[in-house]
Amino acid sequence: MAKPSYKVPSSLNRSFLDHEITLSKGGWAAKPSPIKQLLFFAGGILALLWFSTSTFVASSGPVAITLFVLWGLSAIVYFGGLMNTKELRIMRVPALLAYLPSKARHVLTRRGSNPTDFASIVGTDGIDADGLIHFSDGGQGRVYLVVGSASYLLFDGDRIGILDRVDAFWRKVEVGCEHSFITTKEPQRVYHQLANLERRNQALQVRDPDLVELQNEQYDILTQHVGGKFTSIHQYLLLKGKNASALRKGHQVLQAEAGGSTLMIKEAAMLDREEALPMLRVFYQGIDEELLHPKAPVN
Repeated sequence: MAKPSYKVPSSLNRSFLDHEITLSKGGWAAKPSPIKQLLFFAGGILALLWFSTSTFVASSGPVAITLFVLWGLSAIVYFGGLMNTKELRIMRVPALLAYLPSKARHVLTRRGSNPTDFASIVGTDGIDADGLIHFSDGGQGRVYLVVGSASYLLFDGDRIGILDRVDAFWRKVEVGCEHSFITTKEPQRVYHQLANLERRNQALQVRDPDLVELQNEQYDILTQHVGGKFTSIHQYLLLKGKNASALRKGHQVLQAEAGGSTLMIKEAAMLDREEALPMLRVFYQGIDEELLHPKAPVN
């Protein structure tokens, strides 16, 4: 039976320092704080007191000491604050320092450039003809074009059935295989319409100029307008296994779900290399105009 409400479960990567405690039942201290935040505040205040009394700051005068203490308290409160991920803000400092050099903010993609920096961003070593993706960390993955059943117009019974099915699916998922849902807004696909138009073109027994012109006009409408200017939402599922065995198990679970019921996944089509590359270009290159407006004419 579907639950009336859901929450994000606690991470399995939690340690003793992530446990939250409440210092008081009322006031600003009533908000639970993790132990690591309290230790950071305590250590920061002790370090601030030591700097203010045992270093050159102690001989700089009352005004300078007061300004230094106020600045130190502000820094402790800011860097000790929690982000949305329950991590301290000070954890961003190493990434900020690594990003400060100018060369760290520019990635050269020339053919003669060192590909290491670009590979660290993309994270893939290549894609086979059948769509198998090889990641830089040794994992393997595949991309699926998926269609779900969720809608604002669902009846209560259908909504409960979908929630139950989704809950059962995630209980069967292997921990060695990651599931990443990708939602993009892309031009509508007109491959099937173009293929049907080409079949009609090949089946013409009389090459009448008016008929050929009519087909060229339909071709321009499909490629320039429907397949170029009109966009729609597409959803993909990226399965990434830590090895070939984990990916195979993840594929079997997904295939069984798509074949056993249409509640969670109505359709799941595995993409080959030629179909996966345009989807990845949306993230790393943007929309390819040559892809949207092919030059092959209908004749």
